Amino acid sequence: MVFYLIFFHKPNLAILSFSHLLRESLDPRNKSEDDNTEFESGKRRFGKKCALLLIYILSAAPSFAIVSDGIHSNKDYVNLAHEHSAFESACSIFDSRTNISQSGVLIAPNIVATAAHGIASILNKTQTIGSAATLVPVSGVKVTFDLNGYQSSYEVESVLIDSRYLNNILGVEAKYDIALVKLKENVKGITPAKTFNSAEIPSNSPLYVVTFGNVDRPGRYFSKRAFMLCEMDSFFPSPFDDEVLELNRSMLISSLFFKPDESLKKPTANTDEITSRTYEATQNWITQGRKPYGLALPGTSGAPVFVTLTINGKKEDFLFGLVTSFSHLSGKFQAPTGQTEHDYILRNKDKAFGQYQTIFALFYQEDSLPLNPHANTKLYKKDMAFSSLLNQLQGRTNGNDRRSTGKTRRS
Repeated sequence: MVFYLIFFHKPNLAILSFSHLLRESLDPRNKSEDDNTEFESGKRRFGKKCALLLIYILSAAPSFAIVSDGIHSNKDYVNLAHEHSAFESACSIFDSRTNISQSGVLIAPNIVATAAHGIASILNKTQTIGSAATLVPVSGVKVTFDLNGYQSSYEVESVLIDSRYLNNILGVEAKYDIALVKLKENVKGITPAKTFNSAEIPSNSPLYVVTFGNVDRPGRYFSKRAFMLCEMDSFFPSPFDDEVLELNRSMLISSLFFKPDESLKKPTANTDEITSRTYEATQNWITQGRKPYGLALPGTSGAPVFVTLTINGKKEDFLFGLVTSFSHLSGKFQAPTGQTEHDYILRNKDKAFGQYQTIFALFYQEDSLPLNPHANTKLYKKDMAFSSLLNQLQGRTNGNDRRSTGKTRRS
């Protein structure tokens, strides 16, 4: 079930009734033509607008977490979720009062990061959001981890949403769609995901999404799965804000849902966008071992995106971002009136290849002026505003990041 961020982007928003929220959110085309332009909220390097279909899931409703690649079985997705020890930090978040659930990731002994739009949804269904960037106590929310088939749950004490998400204009706020969740006690037996202070990220770096969204599998409430994203590109929200011109800028990243085509030739300057991205995704998929990949749909909100980097000759997994949305490349809704976009995709899966993309927000800012623009890498630095929020939640003023000896600094 898809909910659009338009309902949650301001603090002190009056609580909407569920029936009104559901009616308005399922099909934004019920609004006027002028209103619909608000939902066309993304641009990328090819200048195309993309509607951000922000992912929410009500666990009591029939929704789907992943569009599989049509090559791998569900068991392959489950097995991939246990291939890397870093994936143990992924978790499920569930609110018993609203039946809202989403994924998240442990980033400190008692702190979980997740998508802000889901937390805002929980708060708006139970209380009015107070002033921005302040701790909001909550009850009835639990976080659950899966460690080799054994589940452990922890109660949530409070949540913190970035003021940049709450107070920004529609579209722009999507870059800051990250919230922090504080638990009542430290998580035992699980190491928090590693982050870096700065790192050069090659464009062909392996990306993994680890999700607990699984209602596409009837009878299995709790299941941990993973899939790869095989290419990535900068995704600019629309309208543009002044930060686009800054040296260090917050970004969204998109990754195309593709059908492998090994017959494609290396793109030229005249090659169209879909062909270029499909070629890149296919080559990366082959190089990275032809592992399960997919398209994120409702149920995957807040799921961590890990990037594998080589540091001093050793491969390490770092937390890169959180899944927040999916979009069609054209910026237009494809589903007919009365049908949700994700239901349309699932009923017309062949039409989804090369047309839809997963969108995720970053814990970092991109350096817009790389030292070597032809090196096929980009430099990312930790977002200091995010670090400040984390410090606020931990009750301290100075970070304690550990530093590596290579180009990458991690915590």
